[in-house]
Amino acid sequence: MKGVYTETITDKNHISMLKTVLGTIKPGLAGQIYIERFHDNGEGVDRTYNVYKITVDKQTYILKKSDDKEIEVYENFLADKNLPVPKLEGWTCVNNIKWILIEYIAGTDLRMFNKDMAYGCADSLSRIFNQYWQEGDFKENKLDNRFERYWTRINKRGECLKNELTLASAYRIFLDRQLVCPRTLCNGDFLQCNAIKSDEGIILINWTFAGIMPYSLDVARLIAHGSEKFFPFPFYMTDEYRTIFLRDVYDKLIYKPDYKQFIWDVILSCLNECIEFIENELNDKSIERDECFTYYYKNAEILANIILKGKEQLSI
Repeated sequence: MKGVYTETITDKNHISMLKTVLGTIKPGLAGQIYIERFHDNGEGVDRTYNVYKITVDKQTYILKKSDDKEIEVYENFLADKNLPVPKLEGWTCVNNIKWILIEYIAGTDLRMFNKDMAYGCADSLSRIFNQYWQEGDFKENKLDNRFERYWTRINKRGECLKNELTLASAYRIFLDRQLVCPRTLCNGDFLQCNAIKSDEGIILINWTFAGIMPYSLDVARLIAHGSEKFFPFPFYMTDEYRTIFLRDVYDKLIYKPDYKQFIWDVILSCLNECIEFIENELNDKSIERDECFTYYYKNAEILANIILKGKEQLSI
């Protein structure tokens, strides 16, 4: 079995705790409660999440352990905006732990990416981008502090390249662009496992890392980690689908740079995606450099060489 699956919760104490949490958010709910916990073994390691599928009579919700930042994103940016995201039903704090209750979206994730998903992702992402697009003086029109946290993180990440002259030079160009790149609401982790293909289109889920950041981050994250050989992650993606997604999301943006700048921004952010996945090995030589490291390191080198030639040399 590959990918996301659920297992029924049978432990009475666990069930009692979750019922208490649910009751503080939706005190009026009544009826038999059926609880399943989400797992994911799509990368060969079984991961268990503090995310639960809660069914009460014929109503189904997602109950998720959360934090202030994700709750703020839902309340400040997503709630009642007619955006392709799950509806927020409410949130609570029980024993100093924050929980959110959101709409359950029936459908499949995007691991088996196809042409319809490429168009659907472009439509959903552009709707969110258009709602919160920002250019110019970001300090004057500041909507949150997500960029500052992001900026600290990527500068820290760049330190892993101290012995990688080519990668470091290209990454410096990425960093410089982040300060002036147009910003909008980004999911922050727009992998193919964090979206659902439903009857209503592509719905973006998991807003834990979201906030106002350079627009190219979500675009790059979706296309940087899939392959036709299901390696290194269990996401399927072809160059054809990448091209469809890129072209269509650009066409649907109301506010946007010229197309060459758009592609340049995505290339820069794809480099950041690759560096993220080799950062630990570059910082710690004792960590084994496996096939996953080789995959991302080679892609980073390819991207760095393109970047160092300059935007004017792009052929699009």
